[in-house]
Amino acid sequence: MSDDAKVSGITLISLIIIGIVLIVSMVTDHFIMGVLLLAVPGIMFLLAGSPVRVLMVTFAVQIILTLTELSTAGIGIGILSLRADDLLSIWLVWLWILALPDRSMRGISIGLQGVFIILFLLAFGFSAYRGFTAGHDPIALSMQLKTYGAYFLYFPLLWVLSDENAGERIWKVLLSSAVIAGFIYMIKGYTGAGDDVFVREMTGVRVVTRQPNAIGAILMMFIGRLWKNWSERPALTIIIPAILLMGTGVVLSQTRGIWGGIVLALAAAWILNLFRKKDNIHLGRKLIASLTVIAVFIILVVFAISAMGILSASNVAQRTENETGSYLTDTSVLSRLIAWSTILNDLSGSKMITGKGLGAIYTCFRPDIGAVVTVWYVDGSLFQIALNMGITGVIAFLGIFIFTLIKAAGLFIRTDSRRRAGIALGIFCAVIMLLFASGFASVLTNYRFTILWVFLPALLQTEIARERKESIPLPAA
Repeated sequence: MSDDAKVSGITLISLIIIGIVLIVSMVTDHFIMGVLLLAVPGIMFLLAGSPVRVLMVTFAVQIILTLTELSTAGIGIGILSLRADDLLSIWLVWLWILALPDRSMRGISIGLQGVFIILFLLAFGFSAYRGFTAGHDPIALSMQLKTYGAYFLYFPLLWVLSDENAGERIWKVLLSSAVIAGFIYMIKGYTGAGDDVFVREMTGVRVVTRQPNAIGAILMMFIGRLWKNWSERPALTIIIPAILLMGTGVVLSQTRGIWGGIVLALAAAWILNLFRKKDNIHLGRKLIASLTVIAVFIILVVFAISAMGILSASNVAQRTENETGSYLTDTSVLSRLIAWSTILNDLSGSKMITGKGLGAIYTCFRPDIGAVVTVWYVDGSLFQIALNMGITGVIAFLGIFIFTLIKAAGLFIRTDSRRRAGIALGIFCAVIMLLFASGFASVLTNYRFTILWVFLPALLQTEIARERKESIPLPAA
């Protein structure tokens, strides 16, 4: 289905609905809220002309702008606080709903990832019910409603990606946004200016925002595509600055989880690459080429940051260790272990299966701050889901990404298309990085980039469907 075909049947309906909402908002003395809720994303859609472009704008503002910058344009509706990217995501879902009567999802397979997303959303619905009935903290409830509920975006994304040109257009925006975000990080690190910039004696400058999670995932996708589709690469004058700027953003981030995730992802990709027989490359050459790609990537980034005087090589080396000693005695690690142990102790009986509901809290001692705290957020996505949804939610959640990994590996090994192999390898690496980083942080359970996280399995499912379609022999003339 073409992009224009998706738009043409719903533009008039959208205009009528916007008009009705604005009239109702005027009658009820809530005109400003009506304008912000529907007119702003509605105009954005009409100007952009397609759901694909609305999605591209959503990715751009999320990746380039910080959470603080996005929140300044937010509005409150009940317990929910909606930002500009929230409104655009809602608008995308609305366009998808309006297109459903035209059977726009016909022939689109949701895959095993989609099945697990449905199971996860069912667990989420039950958890939300328990959280509301238990009277849990409204702020925690609102944050988790957006976080977990946003996994529903997988289905509108499948619809958008059914346009054969959508994937590449969206990829260009993702890459450009990550490069711009990396450039902003470099400027902040170079100048040392900004509320989110900190300088530590041993490890140097750190820029504390969420963007490196997204930058790292996009960087992994970029390397995967270059690795297997080098013949169709862009110019080196684009490749080298892109890798350097995205790498700068990752290195200047505050978390080691991304670093470890990238190393693990590249190692896993190196092993997986040995099983691909479609490239007609001897094993020895394949080993050398793979190791060269990894080594050059790391050397380029570290050298560039050192040459600009942002971080010295010793600063980078120190950050791979701990300022308070070994990992076993690091206070941040001990704080996480204590929190996880407390959560497991709280999940007794039926709560182990279904959790304590959205907005649930726990109380534990934090060695890093030397105090007892009562909070609802957990450093570790799986333990966060266990607290809210129990083992049921954890299994469903892991199923989404484990099957994305398995299917990405399978597509990478069997496809004849080097372009498709590069996409599959990039998704494989990105998911490994995210899963590793989520072990010690709330990467996959933080709403900041949920739409990007579900974009990965949606893009993979689209490529798998096209691979199957292309493998069906044409009927004889």
